[in-house]
Amino acid sequence: RDIRVDITGTEIECQVRAKVPGAKKEDIKVSIDGNRVSISSEVKSEKEEKAGNGTRTICKEIYYGSSSREFTLAHDIDDKASTAKYEDGVLKLTLPKRKEAVSKTLRIQ
Repeated sequence: RDIRVDITGTEIECQVRAKVPGAKKEDIKVSIDGNRVSISSEVKSEKEEKAGNGTRTICKEIYYGSSSREFTLAHDIDDKASTAKYEDGVLKLTLPKRKEAVSKTLRIQ
């Protein structure tokens, strides 16, 4: 189960929408390192079906898996101002660009 992403951007931030199928919020991890973003998830899903009316048919499907996605943006990310929200199987990241350091000229004494 791959993590698929859509990335859009403006002058001040990038928006990422990532489809993380079958994951719960607590199963997802997002890491930011400079301009690199990593999304990973561990998924455990169990489904059990039993037929009624005296029929002894049991079907149990179990899925365990992990997936990850990593991408690099053209700018460093302000990790302190970044946000993540997970709803209806979609992870939404807001990744503001890190403000460039103001250059300073040193006076020579």
